[in-house]
Amino acid sequence: LLKFDDPQGQDVFWHSSAHILGQAMERAFGCHLTIGPALESGFYYDGFFGERRLKQEDFAAVEKHAQQICKEQQPFERCVLTKAEALELFSENPFKVQLITNKVPDG
Repeated sequence: LLKFDDPQGQDVFWHSSAHILGQAMERAFGCHLTIGPALESGFYYDGFFGERRLKQEDFAAVEKHAQQICKEQQPFERCVLTKAEALELFSENPFKVQLITNKVPDG
């Protein structure tokens, strides 16, 4: 069992938290997620919101969705996909398609 004072435990927590944040942003605003890795001391997720500009009061909606996602206790599963499968999975998100196209080798 990993603990938060262990660097590996922090990495797992922050990586998982980034996924929850990204899903909450998608639910709250229908944005396209761009990139959002865990960092050495935290996490973030960037999103494309079109013409919309987030305001301070928008964060409450993201937090509400994040809390709901946590209550759902969704399992975290690592999926191993081919490049073609990943492109199909993320076909609705042009930013993920570009990332996969540029970073994932063919084959």
